[in-house]
Order: sequence, then C-alpha cells, then structure tokens
Amino acid sequence: MPCFPSLDSSRESDVNQRLAVLRSVTIVSVSTYIEYALGLIVSIWIARALGPTVFGQYAFVVWLCGWLIVCSNHALTTSSTKFIAEADGGDAPEVASHIAFRLRQIQHLSSFVVVVLFVLVTLIVQPHDWMQNLLPMMAIIIVAVVAKSNYAMLVAIAKGQQHFEPEAIATVVTGVSGIGLVIAATLMHAGLFAFVAIFAIACLTLNLLNRMAYRRFAQLIVRGPIPESVSVRLKRHLRLTAVLVLLNSFKSRTIETFLLNAFASAAAVGYFAIAGTLTNGAVQLFSVGLTSTLLPYMAKSFGHSGTEFASRFLSEATRFYWCMGLAIAGIGLVATPGIVTLLYGSRYVDAIPAIQTILVLAGLLLLGNGISAFQTVVDRQDDRVRITVIALVVNAVLGLLLIPPYKLQGAVMAYAGTRIVELGLAIYYLRRVTKSALPVAAMLRLFAVGSLATTIAWFSMSVTTSSYAFIIGAAVFTLVYAPASVLVGYWTNEDFHLIEMITKRLGPVGRIALRGLESLRRLHQRMLR
Repeated sequence: MPCFPSLDSSRESDVNQRLAVLRSVTIVSVSTYIEYALGLIVSIWIARALGPTVFGQYAFVVWLCGWLIVCSNHALTTSSTKFIAEADGGDAPEVASHIAFRLRQIQHLSSFVVVVLFVLVTLIVQPHDWMQNLLPMMAIIIVAVVAKSNYAMLVAIAKGQQHFEPEAIATVVTGVSGIGLVIAATLMHAGLFAFVAIFAIACLTLNLLNRMAYRRFAQLIVRGPIPESVSVRLKRHLRLTAVLVLLNSFKSRTIETFLLNAFASAAAVGYFAIAGTLTNGAVQLFSVGLTSTLLPYMAKSFGHSGTEFASRFLSEATRFYWCMGLAIAGIGLVATPGIVTLLYGSRYVDAIPAIQTILVLAGLLLLGNGISAFQTVVDRQDDRVRITVIALVVNAVLGLLLIPPYKLQGAVMAYAGTRIVELGLAIYYLRRVTKSALPVAAMLRLFAVGSLATTIAWFSMSVTTSSYAFIIGAAVFTLVYAPASVLVGYWTNEDFHLIEMITKRLGPVGRIALRGLESLRRLHQRMLR
C-alpha cells in the first residue's frame, strides 16, 4: 500500500494527508476494477461473437477512435489536472476555475479540427472494410470521439480539484448498461457495424453521466483572468505537452497496429488488441488508484512546497509501482495461457505468447508512470519530448524492420524494444534532476523475491492437471511474494502504520488482519535490527 510524505511536519497533518490520498485511491480503484471487469466481459463477448477476423476489424475501429480522442485532447487533460491542482495547492481556487474554463474552450476547438480532418481523410481513402456503411460508420465514429474526448477533459478538470467521484459514477453505470446492449446484439447475431454503434452509445452515456455527476461533486467552471506568470507557464506547458502527447499517440502501439493491418491479417490485429486489453487491465487492476491520483497530489505538493516534496512523493510512488509491476509480470507469465483459453476460447491461443511478453514488459516498466508524472509536475516536459522523439524513431525503425517478415511476433518485439529504450532514457533524464527518487537497492531485493515467487508458482501450476491451474499458480505467487517482500525489508514503518489505521476500521475482519500485520511488523523490526 503506498504512503506519501506530508506537507506538514506534524504527525496529525501527515495522517490526514495519507488518508486523503487513500480515499482518492480507493474511489478510483474500486470504480476502475468494476469498470475493467465489465469491459473485459464485453470484450470477451464481442470476440467470441465475431471471431478473430471480424473482431480484428472491430478492434481497429476502437483503436482509431482512441487515437482520434488523444489527438483531440493532446495536452489539455494533463495541463488541466496539473495547473488546477497547483492553483488549489497555492490557495487560489478562483484561478483554478478560470484555467479550467480556458482549457475547455480550447478543447472544443481542437475536437472540431480533428473531426474535420478525419472526415476529409476518410472520404479520400475510403477504407475497404467500411464501404457498405461508409457514411454511417463515419457518423458513429464522430459521435464516439467528440463524446469521449469531452468526457476525458471534464474528468481531468475534476481530478485537478481532487474530485474523483464523477468518473467513478459514470464508468460503473455505463459499463453495466453496455453489457446489456452487447448481449442483445449477440442474440440478434449482429455484425461489425452494430457493435461499433454500441461503442459510440457507451461513449455518449459516459459523457452525459459524467456531466451530471460533475455538477453534484465538483466546482463550477467560470470565465476569468489568469495571472500572467501562470499564463506564461501554462502556454509553454501546453506547447510542449501537445507535442509530447501527439508523438506518444504514434508511439503507443500505433505504428504496430498500422503495420499489422497493412502486412498481416485482421486476426493479427485482433490478437495484438487482446494483448493490449489484458495488459491495460492488469496495469489498471494493480496500480490505477495511484496512477490516477499521483499527478494531482504531486502537483499540489509542488505548488505548496516545491521540487523537494515532489521528489519524495516520487520515491514513495516508485516503490509501490515496482511492487505492483513485479506482481503483474509474475502472475501474467504464469496465468496467461489458462486465462486466455478459458475466456476467449481455443480460437485465440495464438495470442498467448504476445500477451505474456507484453504483460511481463508492462509490469517491469510500470515505474515509468511515476517518472512521467514527476517530469510533468516539475516542468520538465522538454525532457519528455526528447525521450518521446527518440523512442518514436526507434519504434518506427523496429516496426518497419520486424513486422513485415515476422507479423505478430515482430510487432511484439518492436513494442518491447521501444519501451525498454524509453524507460532507459527516462531514468537518465530523471537523474539529471534528482538523485534520490529511485530506491535501487530495495528494488533489486524485491526483484529477487518476484523471480523466486514466479518460479515456485510455475512449478506448482505445472504439476496440476486442472484447466483452472492458473488460479493455483496466481495464489502461490501471492502467498510467496507478499510475506517475502517483508522479509527483505522492502516496506517502511510508515507503510505499516498506514495499513494498521486501515485495518482498525474494518471491524472483525480488520481485527483478524491486524494480528497478522503485527506478526509481520515484528518480523520487519527484527530484520531492521
């Protein structure tokens, strides 16, 4: 469980800050777990209903919508969260409201430009798979892109105010309604067009529900002046982040998807999409609470006390990211074959090696999320731009060299090589700003623990003949990994203090958990001595 340095030296302030972060992490985590579970059910249902080839076409349309949404919002969501949280941390809520108004107006204009360009390009290219429903398909994609991009912008503004409830409400309700629509479409033996329409309806529902919840929980957005000093920084941040986000939009599986669509089959696109879906789900399952709350709280710390506190915040977050990342890698390696076969069926077994590789990679490189948030908060976006440009070049070269001859395997290798280069550059540039952000010794100890837990889990699963052996493997990994992380001294006294406060609030279950915690705590103290 993560813990963070306080803005005040007193213990009471420290506890209040930790509990505030914990509340936000809990809200985001619970809603995201529900959203991911519902989304995974929908994805599996659609994959089984359409089959690998048509599902690959569907996955390409959904990916295209996501890419257009990123282009519509570019720097606006990140800048909103950062500068609104920073103004709030500097006790200037009226400035935060004015920033939100200005950036939202820019977002409306940006979405309009992206939609117009999409229409022009589509009319010129006229994709073969859409020819029977070209204009209706374009209309549906436009609805999805405009609704989801506007939704993401309002979510970013609310997060800057440390209000995570609107997103939680919208995602859960939309997920439940989406399952009903998918089941109905499946029973009617609907095709590609109907499932894309359901995706657009889900985006529109997200937008409407989030607007209603925002009015209930978050602060009003009003027009007003922004101080010149803030305006100058905001404009610079927008320029650099816009370049960064747009470059990232090409680097984040975009080149691989385009090249797979051109040189491989629609089924390969579908397999790659499934790998991305399960990987994103695993990352969200283990770390979304911290990922969603890290930027606003770190920005608030920076606005209140400067770079030193943001750096300490990153050190704490990195330990949590590394712990969760090793869990993703270990469990992903052990459990993926059983999960894919059980959920998607035997038609998708060819996707298993790609999913395993990407899951392990995503876990080991998860700590890059914290570094990116830190660079954003301390206005080192120029470093992120340099990293992204280099990574994009590497991605393009590897993609062109590997995907035409090796198809899906080449896409996985290109993605892996790009991510490794990207993390190496991120650490290099981080070291130029701060020397204390990465607890390397503790991370190496935990890596040894994760490797041991993975080996034991793999062996226990290999001697089990049941089709549910992956559950045994995951359980064994957890039972070895969790206590061993204490034995190697990975957790701090502050971590145990925070967990103790949480367990005391859980009633009888908490009292039982507290006994186990006390045993681990005594073991931890003996290790320190």
